[in-house]
Amino acid sequence: MKKILLIVCALALLNACKKDSENPAPLEIEGARLQDYHIISIAFDKSGTAWLGTLGQGLIRHNGMSIAVFDSTNSILNKAAIWDIEVDKKGNVWLGTDDLVKYDGSKFTRYGSGEYNLPRNAVRSLAVDGADNIWFSAGAFRQGGLVKYDGNHFSTFTPENSKLPSSLIGDIAIDQQNTVWVALNDGVTATSIVRIKDDKWDVFGKKELGFNPYYYGNIVTDKNNDLLASIDYGLSSTIVPNRPQIFRFNGQSSQIIKLPEEDKKVYMTQQVFVDRDNRIWAAFWDDKEYGVFRNGKWELKDLDESIFAIGQSPSGEIWLGTGKGVYILK
Repeated sequence: MKKILLIVCALALLNACKKDSENPAPLEIEGARLQDYHIISIAFDKSGTAWLGTLGQGLIRHNGMSIAVFDSTNSILNKAAIWDIEVDKKGNVWLGTDDLVKYDGSKFTRYGSGEYNLPRNAVRSLAVDGADNIWFSAGAFRQGGLVKYDGNHFSTFTPENSKLPSSLIGDIAIDQQNTVWVALNDGVTATSIVRIKDDKWDVFGKKELGFNPYYYGNIVTDKNNDLLASIDYGLSSTIVPNRPQIFRFNGQSSQIIKLPEEDKKVYMTQQVFVDRDNRIWAAFWDDKEYGVFRNGKWELKDLDESIFAIGQSPSGEIWLGTGKGVYILK
C-alpha cells in the first residue's frame, strides 16, 4: 500500500512539474532603469550581459553590476539610431545602425558601404545563423537588398541576381533549423515573405498566406520553427478595428492570432516576440501597452510607456525597451 501511495505521489509531482513547465508563472515587473535613454533594440550574450541600442544615444552595456555607454565621445559610433543588435557565438556584438558595426569587446569595426561595396549603408535588421554568418538588410525602396557576411566575404542578394522579390526589407529572423526568413515591404499591401534554406529560396505572398498583409513590422520564429509576424498600419490613413495584427505561418498555411475584442477595438501593434516558453509577447500603441499570449488566451498589461524592443535574458527575465529606459519582468 505504501508503495502504491509513493507511486501516486510521484506521478502527481511529475504531472505538476510538467504543468508548471508548460504554464510558467506570470512575471512581476520592476521599475524603469536607464530612464534617460530611449531603448529600441535589445540582445544578450551568453554571460547574461544586456546590450541595448538607443535612438541616437549610443550603445549601452548592462551586466547587472555596472553600466557602460559607448557613443560618439568614446567610440566610432555616431548619433545614428541602433535599430537591431545580435551577438554571435564568439561574443561579438553586431549592430544594425547607419552601417553594419561589430564590437569584439575591445574595439569597434565599421563596415561602410563604400569601403566594402555594399548596396546601402542603412542597416535596419540583422540576424546571425548557426554558422555565425551575419544576414543584414541593406536596402530601400527599389535599392539594394539582403546581404550575407561570412566573416571574409559579403554576398549581396537583390531582385536582379536572386529570387528576392523586392529590395525593402522589413525584418530578418532565423529559426532553429537554420532557415532564414525575410519579410519584405515593397509598398503597402505589396508585401512578401522569403524563406531561404541552404540554396533553396521560396517566396510567399497573398496566395500562400491566404490574405494580404498591409505592411510588415517585425518577424520572429517560435520553438516549432513557425514564423510569427506583426503587421504595421502606421502608414494607413484609416483607423478601423478588426484588421489582422499578428499571424503565424508554417510554410504552408497561416493563422491569424486574434486579439481581445478585435472586432470593436482598434489595435496598433508595434512588435511581436516569442520567449523560450513559446509564449507570444506583443507591444501595442494604445492604452494596453503590451500583452502575453499563452494557452490560447491574451493577458493585456498597462505600462504607461510605449515599447520599442522586447528581449529575454539567459536567466529568463523579459526586458522591455521604452522611450524612458528599460523595464524588467522577473
